Amino acid sequence: MKIDMHSHIEIREALDFLSERPVNPMAPKPGHMAYDYTMEQIRKMGPQLQDPARRIADLDQMGLDMAVLSIAPTDFFYALPAEQTFRICRFENDRLAALVHEYPERLAAMATVPLQDVGLAGKELERSVQKLGLKGVEIGTNVNGAFLGEEQFLPFFETAAALGVPVYIHPHNPAGADRMKDYYFFNVLGFPMDTTLAAGSLIYSGIFDKLPGLKLILSHAGGALPYVVGRMNHARKIRPECTAPKKPPEEYVKMFHYDTISHGADQLRFLISAVGADHVLLGTDYPYDMGDADPLASIEAIVGLSAEERAKIEGENATKLFKL
Repeated sequence: MKIDMHSHIEIREALDFLSERPVNPMAPKPGHMAYDYTMEQIRKMGPQLQDPARRIADLDQMGLDMAVLSIAPTDFFYALPAEQTFRICRFENDRLAALVHEYPERLAAMATVPLQDVGLAGKELERSVQKLGLKGVEIGTNVNGAFLGEEQFLPFFETAAALGVPVYIHPHNPAGADRMKDYYFFNVLGFPMDTTLAAGSLIYSGIFDKLPGLKLILSHAGGALPYVVGRMNHARKIRPECTAPKKPPEEYVKMFHYDTISHGADQLRFLISAVGADHVLLGTDYPYDMGDADPLASIEAIVGLSAEERAKIEGENATKLFKL
């Protein structure tokens, strides 16, 4: 089995719960050099995000057997009133479960939850896993600017750990977005940096000491985390606010799981050497333009990767982590 664990979907009917859809402030405006390109991308992505038959055809074209679906990060809706987001999430999770039921050999799915209200988020995660059979949960790298390592989110992570399902952390609303209006920086650099911030806050909060069975997956090959961990180790030695974790941060970096979306064979080889092939999973970020449309070729390009390591990354790790 070759499994794409980073594959997005949009439940179009869920938008009917909104009086108007929030506007992405980072999207190019008319007159910007990238405006026409962006509008064409949005037009092309509609069927890919919404039509399961198109998605399965694209899986076949990429040589993949299965996709683990997660809601497009533009649809987290953390800034809305929690009860409204809760209703949207319930609708979306019901539809995800129906899609999996319709295409059980090709699709699995992760839940989405209203994380601005930890109680409602935990309630919906329990329902999604226990009643709908969803295989994990996707959350954003921050909740209206709040770090995931903050104490307020601990009960949610406790619920995920108790259920034994992975939590997939995907960037959105990156820190410093007001300074990233040029060069597509909010995505090119902002997204991996916000993943790094989220992971750092979780490590320094001591989350893995509190919940040793917690399964966390980071998008986009972990952002800069594997590269800056030496700096984090140093901070733990000298800064009083960085001493909560019982072990050096480099030990916790190995406890996360990571997708393969690095866009560089040398970078992906470095990630594997830092965390082990057991902790890396194939991902595409389908259907977005910063994704990897040929993930098998990206894995094949890694120098020195054994057949056993390749099999783990291409599907065995996802099968085990999501209990497929």
